[in-house]
Amino acid sequence: MTKKKKRLLVVVVLAVVLVALLARPVVNLVIEWLDPGQAPLNDLFKLKKNEVALVINDEQSKEKGYEAEGEIYVPASVASTYMDQRIYVDTVESSLSYVTSGGVILAQAGEVSYQVGKETQNAKKPILQKKDDAFYVSLSFIKEHTSCYYKTYQNPKRLVIMSDRSASYTMASLTEDTRVRKGPNKKYKYFVELAKGTRVFVETDKKKENDYTAVTTQDGIAGYVPSDRLQGQKETAWKFDKEPESFTQLKTKGQVCLGWHQVTNETSSGQLPSLIQSAKAMNVISPTWYALSDNTGKFGSLANSSYVAQAHAQGKQVWGLINDFGKGIKLSKVLGVTSNRNRLVNGLVATAIQHELDGINIDFEHVTKDTAPAYLEFLRELTLKCHANDLIVSVDNYSPASYNAYYDLEEQGRIVDYVILMAYDEHYNGSEESGSVSSLPFVKEGVKNVLAKVPAERTVVALPFYTRLWKEVKGKKPHPEAYGMSGAESVVRANDASPKWDEATGQYYAEFKSSGATYKIWLEEETSLKKKLEVVKKSKTAGVAFWKLGFERAVTWTTIADAVRGW
Repeated sequence: MTKKKKRLLVVVVLAVVLVALLARPVVNLVIEWLDPGQAPLNDLFKLKKNEVALVINDEQSKEKGYEAEGEIYVPASVASTYMDQRIYVDTVESSLSYVTSGGVILAQAGEVSYQVGKETQNAKKPILQKKDDAFYVSLSFIKEHTSCYYKTYQNPKRLVIMSDRSASYTMASLTEDTRVRKGPNKKYKYFVELAKGTRVFVETDKKKENDYTAVTTQDGIAGYVPSDRLQGQKETAWKFDKEPESFTQLKTKGQVCLGWHQVTNETSSGQLPSLIQSAKAMNVISPTWYALSDNTGKFGSLANSSYVAQAHAQGKQVWGLINDFGKGIKLSKVLGVTSNRNRLVNGLVATAIQHELDGINIDFEHVTKDTAPAYLEFLRELTLKCHANDLIVSVDNYSPASYNAYYDLEEQGRIVDYVILMAYDEHYNGSEESGSVSSLPFVKEGVKNVLAKVPAERTVVALPFYTRLWKEVKGKKPHPEAYGMSGAESVVRANDASPKWDEATGQYYAEFKSSGATYKIWLEEETSLKKKLEVVKKSKTAGVAFWKLGFERAVTWTTIADAVRGW
């Protein structure tokens, strides 16, 4: 072979090798395009050793559980938020409380023994664990008590939780064998291949991309499938095997007709005879005797046994009221710490027994979203102990709205005997504009919203005996002053104003000018009260309440008596 031919052969060989080398990525790219392969599920869940993935209401949670000695532990925040809100964890005293109608379960972190009332029992594994400054609840304990749906899966270990009772979901069937991919086209690897007919959750809140739809499998794997392979999409409400437990209700004899007596000092109790003289229709009086005094569960008291005896002699029950209006009171400490909460519960029951009360009325108006779980736990524990001593528990609530939804009227309605709607302060001291304290539409809306959450037999509607006179000066915020019925009419007469019926509010309205200011008032009197009482009666609630005794007139009780007769 000549040198020229040898040189040509070398060039050809090198060219072939070069083409082969260049072609390999292209071929691989084509192969990858056609079938990029399967991705390990841990690419989705990213679990470390002993961790457990959580998929909650079709969405993968950033939080993770863990497994220890064969027991799965769920973050306390997940357990109480998504699995059972009655699981309450005190992070200060490292304890878990769980209330059933049979008693309070109390467990300490890391301990297998726990208390049910005064009885000690043992679990196979600790109910509560603390790990890396976070708290976790045993899945075995949750399984025993929860009403939510959950299921565990292996490889990797994951827990799928369905808990939202108010939500619905959309499912569809696959028309052929389909791979669930990491992204919205065939270039992405797939997590799992599902058989024809398999049903998947359709993530309707996510937009379709490249004709792919986001789905979640029933075992918690999120990904994408071709949109044209989904058929029979149907929205369905979640169904649960059981509803949260409701406590047995203690009731008054007949409908509730309650009047609050504002007691500010020891001599105020002496007003009782004059306050109830005309109030023949009233069968419950609630004196404002108690107020939280510190953050350890202690409270001040103006309770008076003689007062109770006088009320009982007139056929009226007495429900002592406790408020949270004191300066420096932090409900996160009073209610959030188990020992403080116990001190408050035991103290209230003790004073009720000592003074022979018939019930306790809770008027905590400074609950925040953060303290709401502790507040609800307090109501559960208080109700349980009160019922053991034949005491009725009632709770005062604002008219429900999105901003105070954390008061959770649905849960209150399952726990306490009476949920009281304070159907007043529509316009309050601090409002940006003048207006009615309790217009007829406001009452109607409040009653409707409460009854959507609380059974009628546990609902009491509170109405005002008072109104506000609004002083308006240009460029300034309106200034209100509260008046009882007679006081308000005296102001109107003294200023030669002529009240006119306002159909929109269901009240008489008056206006006058004085010293460069405009004064406006929406009167509360027998006509407006009668219309509100008709709304309450028509709603078939458990009764009515009034703030406050002494602001009404003797004739007002005639109107009330006529309304509640035959209720």
